Amino acid sequence: MNPFFDIHFHVMTFKEPNLAAFFSSLDTSAASFLQGNITKDYIITLNSIFKGQFLSQVENTLTAFSRPIDETFKMMEDDLKGKYRRESNKADYPSVPYLRDKKLYFRDQVYDRIFLSPLLMDFSQTQSTIDKLYYSFTAFDKITPYALDTISAINKYYENDEGIFEFYPFIGINPSAHSFEFLVNHLNRFVDITHNIHPSHKLNDKERIFFGVKLYPPLGFDPWPQDSQELKKVRYLYDFCSKNRVPIITHCDDQGFKGIDPTQARKFTDPATWKTVLENYPSLIIDFAHVGREYAINSKIGLLDNVQARIKKLPTGEWFYTLMDMIKEYDNVYTDISFTGCYKDFYITFLNYLDLLNENDRERIESRILFGSDFSVNLLRVESYLNYYHIFDSSPFSDELIHKMVSINPMNFLGLKEVKKPKLPFFSKRLT
Repeated sequence: MNPFFDIHFHVMTFKEPNLAAFFSSLDTSAASFLQGNITKDYIITLNSIFKGQFLSQVENTLTAFSRPIDETFKMMEDDLKGKYRRESNKADYPSVPYLRDKKLYFRDQVYDRIFLSPLLMDFSQTQSTIDKLYYSFTAFDKITPYALDTISAINKYYENDEGIFEFYPFIGINPSAHSFEFLVNHLNRFVDITHNIHPSHKLNDKERIFFGVKLYPPLGFDPWPQDSQELKKVRYLYDFCSKNRVPIITHCDDQGFKGIDPTQARKFTDPATWKTVLENYPSLIIDFAHVGREYAINSKIGLLDNVQARIKKLPTGEWFYTLMDMIKEYDNVYTDISFTGCYKDFYITFLNYLDLLNENDRERIESRILFGSDFSVNLLRVESYLNYYHIFDSSPFSDELIHKMVSINPMNFLGLKEVKKPKLPFFSKRLT
């Protein structure tokens, strides 16, 4: 088997996101608003507004959210087959579709299956947050219905035997929005701890189909809370994942969907905040997504350092370098290029950074970086799922590094193993 992985993407409908929480997070001081929402090159930029691109990007993105989840899966597959390509934008797409003859052809490899990890975000709110609203209501669980809808969508996709996708999703959880008992039940109900690759188009279990946990600090997840009851919940989560070798993916750029004040969201998301976690749980397997990219106009890194990095065509931002140091220090820290891979200059600056490293550090980092798309959120920057693949394909990354990112590294990160077929008993030939 030679699988191709997209380790980080999202599929959801308008039911899942909590728009009230999003808009309440914008209701803050002018400084916090600028820090959390206006950026130099993320989504809401002056350039995108003046060129009239922003509204069309939003409209394109919303089309993915308007479909049932199983139809979105099929749309992604059809896109890789070239169904939606137009003659007017040939430069942004491969000359021949990547997906053909029921295989994915990418660089020098032929992949027989595509393993997708849809990441579910827990949009449940705490009661204290809801009570601040005029139309307050009783807090309710938003993640369980989302999980069940995703399971149903995967099963619907699997009804078509011709599909090339196989799913290894991550379940979302925000401990602060739930009781300790809910957390325990949630993990034990949905998380697969066997790490077995399931048979083609079949699930190993009806509900325990999630191979990892998705955490999202901007929605209110504190990696190491001061409150003893909250810390108890978080510690149980880390204990469960460490004991059962369950990988975690956490959001790690300074943008994204926020449900809390942007200043607090930034603090929780900062990779340096996670050092206490790793000191206490060194065997924890964590992917810090988006390569720790910082977009905000008041990023902590000094102006002079930022200018020097841009002149040398190196990555900018304090979080990136903190994250690279954590990969060097801890054996189970990974990162992925989801959304960040929309930017062609990222690949150049990242390679320039690798060229500065000694052989051991470079090999270590190259073995911990994963391919992810951040679809369908990435439609705010790129035209399509296929377009994102083409940008990655057109990068100066070597064939060897790309194969590591899309196959070898994610297999190690997930800890997947093939179920060996039992050997047939040996029967000696009967002598007559």
